[in-house]
Amino acid sequence: MIKNVVEVEHVQKIYGKKNESQSVALKDISFTMKEGEFIGIMGPSGSGKTTLLNVLSTLDRPTGGTVRIAGTDLTQMKNNELADFRAETLGFIFQDFNLLENLTLYENIALPLSLQNVKPVKIRERVEVVSKQLGIHDILTKYPAEVSGGQKQRTAAARALVHEPAIILGDEPTGALDSKNATSLLETMTELNAKQNVSILMVTHDPQSASYCERILFIQDGELYKELKRDEADREHFYKQILDVLATFGTQKA
Repeated sequence: MIKNVVEVEHVQKIYGKKNESQSVALKDISFTMKEGEFIGIMGPSGSGKTTLLNVLSTLDRPTGGTVRIAGTDLTQMKNNELADFRAETLGFIFQDFNLLENLTLYENIALPLSLQNVKPVKIRERVEVVSKQLGIHDILTKYPAEVSGGQKQRTAAARALVHEPAIILGDEPTGALDSKNATSLLETMTELNAKQNVSILMVTHDPQSASYCERILFIQDGELYKELKRDEADREHFYKQILDVLATFGTQKA
């Protein structure tokens, strides 16, 4: 039986105190994500998609509702517990790579395991595996300044994978890449999802990137506006379906 890796129930996020002016970022969001799914989150600017990602990544706490990841209720955890959970259970791929310039690619990838005091032999094994999966094994001794944007993002993806997280959260992972490198990264993510059963949830404004997902959650005004499943559709047809939904927002660039 396939388990849920994410369970979001009636989540709200309100900024500001009760006696002050308040901003409602998330009104009442509920959805589940099964283990091994590849889901995209889309919506206009200010729709709440980034807030939702911040809540899922434990960087922000919801005002109400429940969030469970890999069976753990995040809303019941203390800050130090959340930090440990984030380090051990979640993987992140950011738009701007977030690599440390003074570390080699190998050291950047190894960082999550180093912080967990994993033995060097085990670290080397895991870095070898993920760097080969992502096609960067032969450049591990280089520094970020010495490699291309596509190679930097593959390094970031390897770092997200190295500790075998329950889910990878992507925040516009192709945003800083040209179309060739973006396509290459998305194909790699699709392959990891299909062959390694890696669960991926990605916020994107780009319908081309979103077309690689199995399912899209569209958010508007802090609420789940629509859900679109790829099912048996090819990527080109799914891309057109995504454009049709985005057009109902009044814009095709969320």
